[in-house]
Amino acid sequence: MDHLLRLFDAGVDSGKIKKIRDTSRPNSRKQTVRGGEYDLTISGWEEYEAALSGLRPGRHGFIAMKYHDADLEEFVRDVVKPATKNGIGFELIDLRDVARAGVIDNIMRQQIRDSAFVIADLTHDNLGAYWEAGYAEGLGKPVIYICEKEKFEDSKTHFDTNHCTTVIWQKNEAEKFEVELVATLRRSLNLF
Repeated sequence: MDHLLRLFDAGVDSGKIKKIRDTSRPNSRKQTVRGGEYDLTISGWEEYEAALSGLRPGRHGFIAMKYHDADLEEFVRDVVKPATKNGIGFELIDLRDVARAGVIDNIMRQQIRDSAFVIADLTHDNLGAYWEAGYAEGLGKPVIYICEKEKFEDSKTHFDTNHCTTVIWQKNEAEKFEVELVATLRRSLNLF
């Protein structure tokens, strides 16, 4: 309870919470928080809405991809995630990293909403990855598309994304990919 009261006091001190009515009464048995009724101020509501809509992202990214492809999973594990961590200091998570009880769609939406950016692998034309990227773009998140070189050269990606920045990858050219991915992330997140 002390933690909650300190958080409450910080909200009052920062002007995000205001007292709307004093309910202090001598010998009253009614419990009130700090002797009054409170509400959020305009800036308090703005902060609440920003947190709810994902405008206050965490220090992580989310990767949308097809699962159960050994080459892609190995590349993401050994190249993409370390490049993101070492290059910009952000963890890169996929849905399996945050598995917990609940509706998987809601968990995924929360992870995307709370992320700073999304990387979407389009190698397999995975409809889920396209949907997740679109959801992130709708929230105003930077979306970095990646695709395996041979697939990209042979058949491109869907016309809604083929004009977007896409970092091409090949297993045997991991270092080149890492440099381009990190540069794209830095530009997208204004990390200069």
